[in-house]
Amino acid sequence: MLNGLPCLSLCVKYHAMRLLTKIYITVVLLYGINAFAQDLNVLALVGKDKLGFINRSGKFIVKPSYDDAMPFKEGYAGVNKEGKWGYINDKGSMVIKPKFDAVSNFVDGVAAASLDGKWGFIDKSGEFIIQPGFDYARPFKDGIARVRNDRKWGFIDKQGNYIIEPKFSSANDFNEGAARVKAGRRWGFVDDKGKYIITPKFKSAGDFSDGLARVKHGRRWGYINKKGKFVISAKYASANDFIEGMARVRSGGRMGFINKNGNYIISPQFGDAYDFVEDLSMVKAGGRWGYINKHGLYVIEPKYDWAWNFNEGLAAVSVAGKWGFINKAGEYVVEPKFDAVHDFSQGMVAVEIDGKWGFLDKTGANVIKPQFDVVSPFEKCSALDVMSTSIDDSEILVNG
Repeated sequence: MLNGLPCLSLCVKYHAMRLLTKIYITVVLLYGINAFAQDLNVLALVGKDKLGFINRSGKFIVKPSYDDAMPFKEGYAGVNKEGKWGYINDKGSMVIKPKFDAVSNFVDGVAAASLDGKWGFIDKSGEFIIQPGFDYARPFKDGIARVRNDRKWGFIDKQGNYIIEPKFSSANDFNEGAARVKAGRRWGFVDDKGKYIITPKFKSAGDFSDGLARVKHGRRWGYINKKGKFVISAKYASANDFIEGMARVRSGGRMGFINKNGNYIISPQFGDAYDFVEDLSMVKAGGRWGYINKHGLYVIEPKYDWAWNFNEGLAAVSVAGKWGFINKAGEYVVEPKFDAVHDFSQGMVAVEIDGKWGFLDKTGANVIKPQFDVVSPFEKCSALDVMSTSIDDSEILVNG
C-alpha cells in the first residue's frame, strides 16, 4: 500500500542482480498513484513578511523568501525578489533567474515578460522567443496574443507576427472565433484575419458565449448572432452571457433567466441573482440570499446576509458578519465564525479569524491553524503526466 491509498497495491519482484528498474504507471490502470501524485502537486501561496508555498499538511515546500509571487501554472510560479521577477518550479528551485520587471503566468509554454519598459514573450528556459517591443502584452490564448503599442491594441501569432495591426482603442481575447474590439467609442467584432464580422456600433458588448453576444443598443441590452442580427431584442436593463443555454437578465428591477429564444425560464422576481454553478443559482429576495434550482424553485430558502456560489459541493454563507459553509441540503458543515473566507479548492478552504489566515478541510477540521497574513487557494502546481512518471524500485513500498 502506497501512502495509505487502499486502491493501489504494487508487488515488485527484485531480479537476482538487483538491477534498478523503472516502472511506468498509467492513469487508467492505477488510479491510486495518480491521486497520490496529484496530492504531492497541490500547493497554496502563503506568507507573512515573505511569501512561500505550503502543501496540504501545512509543510513549506517552497520556503517563504519572496517579496511577491503568483500561483503555480504549468509547473512554474512567478516570484519577485528585490523588485525583479523570475520563476521557480514545484520543488522550489529557481529555474528562471529574477531579471524581469513584470511577468505573466505560462500558457502553453509561453509567458509575457517585461524588460526595460517593453513587453515580449519568453519560453520556459527564460529566453525571449518574441523580443520585447510592445508597450503591453497579454498571455497567449489559442495561439493568439493581444498586444498594445502607442495606445492601440492588435493581435500577434506565436512567431510574433501581427495578424491584426494595432488599431483598436480596446480589445478582448478571441472567443468562439470572434474578438470584441473598440474603435472610437463603439464596440464591434473581428475575425482572426482582422476583418470586421460586426462593425463597431454598440455602446457596450460582451464576448460571444453559446453562439450569442450581449450588446447594448441605446439604453437597453439584447443579444446578437455572429451576423450582427438581434435574435433577442434590446429590452433588458442589464444582461449577462449565456451559459449552458441560460442567461441572467434584469427587467422591471428584477432578475430572471431566459433561454436562447428569449423566453423566460425563470420569471424576473429576484432582487439579484448569479449564474448557475453546480446546478444552483444564488438569489436575493427580501434582502436575504438563498439558492434555487433550474426550475426556479427554492432548494435553500433566503436567510443569509450574504452568500457565494457552491464550489466542490459547499457554499460560503454569512450571518451576522461571520462566515461559515453549508451543503446543498442547507445544513451547516462549518458554523459561521470566520471573518472572511475563500472558496473551496482541492478539498481545502482558506479562512480568516482575528486577522490571520489558515485552512480547513470539508469536515470543518482545522488542518492548518490561522497564522498567515496572505493566502491563495490550493491549486495543482503542475500538469503531472503520470504516464511518463518513473519510479525506481527502491522507492516503492511493497504490500505483500
